[in-house]
Amino acid sequence: MPRFAALERLRKKILAGETGTIVKTGYCPLEVGIVALSPYATVMDSLGFQTVYRLFNEHPEVRCERIFPLDRRVGEENGEWLSLESGRKSRDFPVLAASISYEQEVLRLPVILQDARIPLYTEERADNSPIVFCGGPVITANPEPAAAFIDVCGIGDSERLVPEFAELWLAALEQGWNRERLLAELAERPGFYVPALYKIKTVEGGYPVVPAPERNEAPRKVQRVATSLDRTPVHSVIVSNATHFKGMFLVEVARGCRWNCRFCLVCQVNRPYRYVEAKRVIEVLDAVPPEARAIGLVGANLCDHPELEMIIEEVARRGFRLGVSSLRVDTVSEGLLELLKACKVKSLTLAPETASQKLLARIGKRYIPECLFEVVELIAKTGFDSLKLYYMAGLPGEQSQDRQELISQVKKLAGLVGPRMRLKISLNTYVPKPQTALQDESIFYAAQIKQAVRQIRRGLAGLGAKVQLQAGSVAESLAQAALSLGDRTMARAVVRTATGGGRFLDCLTLEGIELEPVLFKRKKPTIEHPWSVLECEPLQD
Repeated sequence: MPRFAALERLRKKILAGETGTIVKTGYCPLEVGIVALSPYATVMDSLGFQTVYRLFNEHPEVRCERIFPLDRRVGEENGEWLSLESGRKSRDFPVLAASISYEQEVLRLPVILQDARIPLYTEERADNSPIVFCGGPVITANPEPAAAFIDVCGIGDSERLVPEFAELWLAALEQGWNRERLLAELAERPGFYVPALYKIKTVEGGYPVVPAPERNEAPRKVQRVATSLDRTPVHSVIVSNATHFKGMFLVEVARGCRWNCRFCLVCQVNRPYRYVEAKRVIEVLDAVPPEARAIGLVGANLCDHPELEMIIEEVARRGFRLGVSSLRVDTVSEGLLELLKACKVKSLTLAPETASQKLLARIGKRYIPECLFEVVELIAKTGFDSLKLYYMAGLPGEQSQDRQELISQVKKLAGLVGPRMRLKISLNTYVPKPQTALQDESIFYAAQIKQAVRQIRRGLAGLGAKVQLQAGSVAESLAQAALSLGDRTMARAVVRTATGGGRFLDCLTLEGIELEPVLFKRKKPTIEHPWSVLECEPLQD
């Protein structure tokens, strides 16, 4: 069997390149397969995925293994879904778990379910069918486009959800509960949404269909659970050079965001803002494996951490290279930049979003554009190699003049950075997100977005190689918006896409889903949404 011999060689090669892999021996009553819905290089850079993996394995009676599609290399579209730890097939696990970070990962769910021989829709599953348990930011924001495939949705922080799920599953095994009893018990606890216990009702106009409790065990509102960060911070379990961050040890230093921008999903699904004390972060640095080349600090806006400089100084003292996420324009200081430079940081990222003062006010991004010029000039003077700027096209109320302001702003910035520093512009389509203040705003039509991108591209063309403009795919942005704002009627389009039936937007049309009320002509204000079943304010421990 040469193909399976090749898969085994690949599996062992992947494991040989990892540090920190958890391989548990002996009997464990609960076997969990955590499935990768994105490529290895992306998934293994996800603290959410790694945290679920760690939390399950911390329980003495649970073994959790990672399931990836393997073919000529890891993450192949049509590969064989196998456990990296043992080589077992996906169908060998009584629980399949997933941490869904990106909307497009929903389109991979039917693929793994088919491979595991699990009926696609929860209503078709037998008592002995594996339990499908999914969480992550996409599920916490709006689980409905994927709800037909998921037995249990985890709403909130995995530190609370994973241990409780494991304990209840083991109780069900010990006491002989059937599948229905286990799901009912989960539904009665905060943070667990069991879609099968809800019927869907259609509002006037057809969109959205909204879940309503059908059983006594199903709460009218499912509470999101949040945990304090007064403990060892979330950090990498496995370090590998085969990821995008190449040998970087990630540490979460904060969760949530203080600024509450009106378009931002992170502010909503990770409320309230919490940070990890510097002493706890520094303690974790003692556990960094020698194979790690760098430390990555994870948080929505690192500058909000009151002890950030202390943490960075310790990273520098230990000789690590530092990786940082996007910084907020009006929180960057000269002292911070010098510290980052000392930690061998070569590139920085800022997110101005727009140059228009009118649009900044509308999206709740409150900084003075002149501040951006000062910060960028300071970054260039400090000697960084490159600067990446995130902008959005198609913001609510955006007009040609607003884009012209963006062009003028970038031209001025290009003049400030000097000849040595490269300026990278990432231009993405605005996508309304559930649970945000702008959730009922409409998105631009594809032709309008393309016209906006063309205007910006032409306006910046004269800057040459000094400014690199990268615009995201319009079709992918619209598909992301549909999955972000959609309801349970999209399930068959998800299956059609997953099984090779074409692009998601085309499959929605083929399944008779009208996109106008979902994307382009959204009603506002709207009282009921697909995610109305979720209680957005968190229940804290």
